[in-house]
Amino acid sequence: MKKYLLICLLFLPLILSGCIFSKKNQEPVNEPNEQSYRSNDFENFYFSAKYPNGWELTENFNGLLGDTKNQVEFGLAEEVIAVTVVKAADRQKVLDEFKIESQTQTEVNGTLAMNLNGVLSANDQERFEAILAESGNYVIFLKTNRPGSQAFVDFKNRLSFPKLVLPSQQPKSAKVTLSLYFDKPDSTGQNFDCSAKAVKQVIVDRPETELGLIPVAIKLLLQLSNPEELEKSGLSSGLDLNTRLYSFGYENNKAIVNFDASLNAGGGSCLMTLRRSQIEKTLVALNEVSDLQIKQVEIQVDGDADTALQP
Repeated sequence: MKKYLLICLLFLPLILSGCIFSKKNQEPVNEPNEQSYRSNDFENFYFSAKYPNGWELTENFNGLLGDTKNQVEFGLAEEVIAVTVVKAADRQKVLDEFKIESQTQTEVNGTLAMNLNGVLSANDQERFEAILAESGNYVIFLKTNRPGSQAFVDFKNRLSFPKLVLPSQQPKSAKVTLSLYFDKPDSTGQNFDCSAKAVKQVIVDRPETELGLIPVAIKLLLQLSNPEELEKSGLSSGLDLNTRLYSFGYENNKAIVNFDASLNAGGGSCLMTLRRSQIEKTLVALNEVSDLQIKQVEIQVDGDADTALQP
């Protein structure tokens, strides 16, 4: 018994010193480098945002929602990002403060929004960039005094709010007819300009958001690229059935679709031209059945647009 006690006494300092050494060498826990903000409720509508530590936050109101604080400013002296929430009926009152020089369609929080650039009405020298998104009852308006800044991009990507849907001129039906583009060789079996000429229309359930039409259309285009089935209609496709859509995006009227390496498989300039034509024409056709305003299509393979569809 004494022998075991002696052993314990000899090793106890080593054990304790080992514990203390271990604690001293533990990596310090990093403090979070950003803070969170949650707005007031506006009849069940609210927004939340994350912003860097060290930025100042100021809440105010502009009177359009009574004494409810509907304006929040985030930032430092060199850049201020303001978020304003007003009722949709007062949308123009907010826009009257700005001279809009350009406007494009973009995506925020998984839905459509407008990206605006211009100068302040009261000061032609002070430029701005803004994002405007609408729900049925409210408009959320983001603005920075430093157009194109990375801080504004990061802030936009960290903003969250209930799904917003731009109001349509007409109520939309539960179904939508998509136009998918395929190859239709001439009587000699040739397609001399290598472009998609034939349209196959398919009726599908309308997704919850307009942006949801992009992956729906592309996945259908791939699924229907079955050589045997298309041959019955005198059609063909340059796309391989095994091609997979990895991701999609939408920025400044540009639809971005990212595929796996199967999109580049095969070879030949005519085949690659046909594939590009099928994808681009199918996506641009969404403008006819939705609020999308696609003016450009960027095709990527494994996230790279430069290597996509090269012969």
